[in-house]
Amino acid sequence: MSKLRILCLHGFTSNGSVHAHQVRHLTSSLSNDFDFLFPDGPEKVSLSSHMDPSKAAAKAWVDYVSANSSGAGHRAWWFARDPDPVTKSPGGFEGLEKSLKSIGELIQRTGPVHAIWGFSQGACFAGMLVALLGEKNREHPMRVHFPKEQGTPAAGIFFSGFKARFGQYDSIYAPGIEIPTMHVMGKKDTAVSMESSEGLVRVCQGAKVLKHLGGHDVPSSEGDREIIVNFLGEILRRNGKESL
Repeated sequence: MSKLRILCLHGFTSNGSVHAHQVRHLTSSLSNDFDFLFPDGPEKVSLSSHMDPSKAAAKAWVDYVSANSSGAGHRAWWFARDPDPVTKSPGGFEGLEKSLKSIGELIQRTGPVHAIWGFSQGACFAGMLVALLGEKNREHPMRVHFPKEQGTPAAGIFFSGFKARFGQYDSIYAPGIEIPTMHVMGKKDTAVSMESSEGLVRVCQGAKVLKHLGGHDVPSSEGDREIIVNFLGEILRRNGKESL
């Protein structure tokens, strides 16, 4: 029997290898029936443009990425650009189309994915993907990036997730996200507030919410991990293959 595939999307300034290290306790708890895909975002990030390199937190992050990376460096799925009243640009996610194409090509190589999860920017992207791959979005123009064999995933998990804030992406969410989803929020998260995460919850039907005691990170307690593992394992084993 072939394994079920879970697409795992890293956060801004991270990369696939670093995210794999962040969630290693989750992935090791899931059975050998699952393959985890940890792609790198196609956009390279100059960290000095987004963090003060003299600060201890920035240095610690650079060291962490270096120690747990395969050499991809700091990556992103896009750069958020605010509206410009001078040029009348509406703003948006610069690089989104490139990332959609990248994920589509990955799926073409590996075969369809059965679930999608993401952290922070990767969780926003994961939310957009599960919405875009929904049955009611089959005619959406952005769907062109994905092979026809990729159907609706069986589940989505969003760690510190949020809904895209630019109006041009509202059509992606308009039909609603109808698959089972879990939204994991840190009560001490200062990067993505629980209010922001709840914006994504509102477009998901029957969403489950897990609030942990930490900050902008994947929950570390055994109890929280068990809830996530049980949710994902149960949904995928029951519905994973039939949903595609």
